[in-house]
Amino acid sequence: MTVVDRMRRLVARVGRRAARARRTILLRRTEHGRFGMQVLAGHPGAESLPVVMALWSRPERATGILAELAAQEGTPPIRLCWWNNAPGNDAAYRSAVDALSRTGAIASVEYRSSRVNIGGLARFLVIRRLRRQGYAGPVVLLDDDQVIGADFLARLAARFAPRSARGVYAFRQHGSYWSREAIEDGDAASYVGTGGCIVDAAIVDDPDFFSALPDRYRFIEDQWMSFRARARGWDLEKADVPFEFVLDERNQYHGLIERKDEFFAYLYNSRPDLRPM
Repeated sequence: MTVVDRMRRLVARVGRRAARARRTILLRRTEHGRFGMQVLAGHPGAESLPVVMALWSRPERATGILAELAAQEGTPPIRLCWWNNAPGNDAAYRSAVDALSRTGAIASVEYRSSRVNIGGLARFLVIRRLRRQGYAGPVVLLDDDQVIGADFLARLAARFAPRSARGVYAFRQHGSYWSREAIEDGDAASYVGTGGCIVDAAIVDDPDFFSALPDRYRFIEDQWMSFRARARGWDLEKADVPFEFVLDERNQYHGLIERKDEFFAYLYNSRPDLRPM
């Protein structure tokens, strides 16, 4: 290895440590829900259904997401909460909201721009903020690479039950993350993905929900949610509601394929009684 290669590795190592430190500081400051979100449109109401999204690499989807949500039918007014992990995209998101028609299912849009990318875990920070505001009930988690039809939220909301997580991307696992079995609508699951799911907001009520998650796995919040729900005896279930994936090539999970199985082992080695078999 050359001196230049050693220096590059050192710089990369220092950069990773600095990023971990920034994420840790951010989580400590925000894990209790004591942070603000800017209201970009409308007025958040107690009767609204929160739809929480973490944004990162698909700003061109902003207008489409808003149109799909505004077109929802048969659902309570939507309280849309956007956490943007890439401040460079702020203008695109704000512009899309500015152009949003004030008719349709979206009652309000709240927005936070984060200088630190903490991935999908940001969704749960928003849920904890909702809990601090006294909210109790279902929260819909949606990814920005999902295209949904006009009845998507109504069909998902109809499946909600307290102490549950139910979603469109759900499996029954057998001893590892990638050893998984496809299941049918209504079947019990050991894993529910955070994209296109409805979960009881009480999922974040455990005081250590954030602090117990190692930094190495903070971008694998889907497994964390499923594990914490199972540890509390909640129901996990498949909800077969149609949707389409777009722009999957920008998904952060591509860099986490091996780490997902590693995290699965980490979780269930600590609770072998819960290990999906």
